[in-house]
Amino acid sequence: MLRRELTFCCHQGLTITQAKQLCRLAGLFKSQILFINISRRQRAEASSQLALLTLATQPGDLCQLLIEGLDAELAHMAFTCWCVELGQPLGRPATSARAEQRLAAALPDYGFSLAQLGHSSAPLDKALALQVMVDLLPAERVRDRAALEQAIAAREQLAATIIRPGLAMPHVICPAITRPTLSLLSCDEPLPWGSALGPVQTIILLAIPAGLAPEQLRPLTRLARALMDKVVSTALLHASSAPARQAIVIDSLLS
Repeated sequence: MLRRELTFCCHQGLTITQAKQLCRLAGLFKSQILFINISRRQRAEASSQLALLTLATQPGDLCQLLIEGLDAELAHMAFTCWCVELGQPLGRPATSARAEQRLAAALPDYGFSLAQLGHSSAPLDKALALQVMVDLLPAERVRDRAALEQAIAAREQLAATIIRPGLAMPHVICPAITRPTLSLLSCDEPLPWGSALGPVQTIILLAIPAGLAPEQLRPLTRLARALMDKVVSTALLHASSAPARQAIVIDSLLS
């Protein structure tokens, strides 16, 4: 079964006319097509105009079309044109600018550039994956790499940090970090994580300096809460580009 996705920033909201167009377009294909409003943590079948309107999609909402079926490739091409009319599809590196600007304006201490996202097409084990994720962190925010790696390993020995099937979030509070930072690694091959929930394919590392005030930790709390939500975690696991994954994480940090 083929699966394709389109993650996009909705510039205009979803009007009655646009919902009708989407519903009519979905009826042309055999694939199941879900419209996911990531910002509002809701989803609806694209074939139901009423269900689409109940999402109350507003300008600025981050959304995703998830397409699954034998004609998913053809449907993906058709819906790409529709998404361009509605907003900004997130696929090319240049499309990451808006999300990064939002984060810089709201949380200047939290940088999350495309350089902090990685992808592995080769099989990895857990130890190597964690090393890769430390490599992705901005060097200027890591005071002592060895101490950070030791803290991460010690945390993983306490309990596996998987938060939903397919998604892990290793996290540490460590004086080896100068400012809050994170990295993301997506893997083609499922990666054993030592949990009854099974292997993972997307990992987010949170590295937090010691002594942060509670209000400085709230964005990370929002991120963790969002990624435990089935709608958001599904969107992240199915996102097929670094700008899409980045936008989902940033949206979760901010809302």
